[in-house]
Amino acid sequence: MFSTHNNNFSTLNVIIKPPRRYTLTQSLIETATMRALIVFLLASSADSFSGTYQRLSNVVANKHSCVMRLNPTSFQGTDFVITEYPRPSLRRVPNKPITEFDDAFQAKTQEMLMIMYESKGVGLAAPQIGLNENVFVYNPSDSKSMERVVCNPRITKYSDEVIVEREGCLSLRSEECAGQVARSKWIETEYQNEQGQKVIRRLKDFEARVFQHEFDHLKGILCYDRFPPEDREAAQENINKLLGLYTESDAAADPDAEEFNNMFPRPLSARYMPPLEVEEVDEQDEPEGKGGGFGGGGFGAGGGKKKETKKKETKKTKAKVRDGTRSDNPMFKKSGKTAFANRK
Repeated sequence: MFSTHNNNFSTLNVIIKPPRRYTLTQSLIETATMRALIVFLLASSADSFSGTYQRLSNVVANKHSCVMRLNPTSFQGTDFVITEYPRPSLRRVPNKPITEFDDAFQAKTQEMLMIMYESKGVGLAAPQIGLNENVFVYNPSDSKSMERVVCNPRITKYSDEVIVEREGCLSLRSEECAGQVARSKWIETEYQNEQGQKVIRRLKDFEARVFQHEFDHLKGILCYDRFPPEDREAAQENINKLLGLYTESDAAADPDAEEFNNMFPRPLSARYMPPLEVEEVDEQDEPEGKGGGFGGGGFGAGGGKKKETKKKETKKTKAKVRDGTRSDNPMFKKSGKTAFANRK
């Protein structure tokens, strides 16, 4: 990360020295020493970098020009790492129900929260760390009091109103693999917390979106599966990178067909366009000039100048809603929300 520059410049005292005389031997020795120092520094920097972050193979890196957001290859205090597309655990269904809420399970969920925070995410599902278990964690705020551990969840009701916002995913490891996703504005849920206690909650807005995103992971669905065709095409280059980096024969590129068909809300058939803001001119009458003399009637009956009117133009803004012809679902016209709040 580059530091910001300070525009307050200080005055420098410059001392000019006579040029130093070099012999040929001295020049060669200093040049060789400098080259050795540069090689040493570059090697040290490379070793430090590779110990923390994944690097693209030369074949894949040279084939594509996009720069990807890399996940850490390790996290302090845990052996779990972020599972990336197209590893099969991200698509495998069904996931194993949580039945034991013992100390080992509590420790596992704490590790999941730690990985989530260190990766700068707002949610993490068990399949994203290679575990096919029916649990995820999330925190839709900056407060630890909002941490949630969700076991064996169900969404019992979805609102008809949907909100279209931009989403990304740690398992896709790139802001370039982000796109528009339609989610219900509110949902009703049932699940068990980390103690095994039953919880019934109605969630709305951003928390509802995060819950739906993580719930999808337990169904083998990625946000990429919900993108409209335009966003899928834009993300395809980075999807190809991830496919190229995975060299095993068990890659799972596509979701389970039944789970895909049961998705709600349905994926967008085209990119959602927010309402247009247009200006309209509203003409209003306004009297020009005053009545003659002092008071309403001037000096004597009928005195004063006759009122004249002039058209005064005032502008007002009116939202013009698009007709939704690019989408096969007219409910998408109801959304005019701002973009998905990225917290990477």
